[in-house]
Amino acid sequence: MKVTFPHLGTMHIFCKTIAETSGIPFVVPPETSRKTLTLGVQHSNECLCLPFKIILGNFIEALQRGADTIVMVGSGPPCRLGLYDLVQKVILEDMGLHYRWLTIPPRLTWRAIWKNYEETKELKKELTWKNILLFPYGLRMGWKKMMACESLEKLAMKVRPREVKRGETQKRLKKALAWVDEARSLRTLAEALQRGTLSLQETEQDVSRAPFKVAIVGELYTVMDPHINRGVEQKLGELGAEVTRSSWFSTHILRSLRKNKAGQASERMRFFEASKAYLGYDVGAECNLSVGEAILRSREGFDGVVHLMPFACMPETTASGVLTRVSKDRDIPILTLVLDEQEIEGRVQTLLEAFVEMLQWKRKAASVFPKP
Repeated sequence: MKVTFPHLGTMHIFCKTIAETSGIPFVVPPETSRKTLTLGVQHSNECLCLPFKIILGNFIEALQRGADTIVMVGSGPPCRLGLYDLVQKVILEDMGLHYRWLTIPPRLTWRAIWKNYEETKELKKELTWKNILLFPYGLRMGWKKMMACESLEKLAMKVRPREVKRGETQKRLKKALAWVDEARSLRTLAEALQRGTLSLQETEQDVSRAPFKVAIVGELYTVMDPHINRGVEQKLGELGAEVTRSSWFSTHILRSLRKNKAGQASERMRFFEASKAYLGYDVGAECNLSVGEAILRSREGFDGVVHLMPFACMPETTASGVLTRVSKDRDIPILTLVLDEQEIEGRVQTLLEAFVEMLQWKRKAASVFPKP
C-alpha cells in the first residue's frame, strides 16, 4: 500500500504526517505545476472547475510515481466536490491506472461510515498492528503541524504588507513551513514553530505603513490553495494589503466533526445570518458565507473584499451576482476573480494592482472629503 492525497495548500503536510508517523507508505504528489494542470485539463471535460482539474492532475502524477491508494475528501451538494470521486474514478480507470480509493466524508453519518467500511475492508488487510496503534499519534502530529502551518501563514499575512524588501516574507514563510514539515516529534515541532515565528518577526518592516484591510472570500479550495488562485494572498500583501480569510483546513475539519470552537462556530453563523439580507435560503457550499462575510467585513471597516471562484462554480456564481449589489449598497469595493485553466498570471496581477489603486483613491478621497 502506498497512499496519496491532493497537494492543496499545506494539506499535504497534514496527510503526509499522519501516514509517516503511522508507518504507512505514502507518495506526496509533486508540487502543483503547469504540467499538473495540463494533465488535469487533458483528461477532463472543459466545463469542470479548476480545483477538479488540479486535483486530478495531482492524482495522475502520484499514481505514475507508484501510489496505489487515493485518499480524497468529500462534500455535500450543490458543490460538485461531492461527486469528484465518482468522475475521477472513471477517468483514471479509462487511463488504465490502477488504484484503491478512500473518501473522507464531509459528515460522519451512518451512510458515510458504511461506505468507508466497504472502501477500507481490503485496505485494512495491509495494515499491521503497529500502523493501527500509531495512527492516533499520527493524527495528533498531523493536527499539530496543521495548526503550526496556519499560525505561520496568519503571521505572514500581517508582516507581508509592511516588508521593506518585497518577497522577503514569502521566502521566510516557505522556509518556516519546511521546518514544520521536517519535524518528527512534538518537541521538534514546537521548536520549528518557534524558529519560524521568530524568522517572520525578524523580517525588516516599515511600521509606519497603514496597510489596507482586505478580506478574501469564496470557494474554499480556491481561497486556500495558492496554486489554484495564482498566489492572490501573496500578491495582495506585497501590494500593501493585510489579508484576512476565514477558510482554513482546521476550521473545515472541525466543522465536519461538529467540533467547532465556540468562536469559530459563531463566526460562521454570523456570516450566514448576515447573508439573509440578500439570500432567503441556504444556496449551499460557501455561497451564503461569501455574501455574509463581505457584509460583515464592510461593517468592520475593511477597505475591500476579493471574491475568488472557479469558472462554472454554481454556488459562487450566485454569490458573485449578489456581491455586486452588496458592493453598491455597502460602499465597499469587491473584486471577483474567476479562475480557470488559462494562464492568467499577468491578468490577475493587473486586476489586483488596479483594485489596490482604487482603494488608494478611495482612502485619499475620504481624507479630503470626509463623510459628515
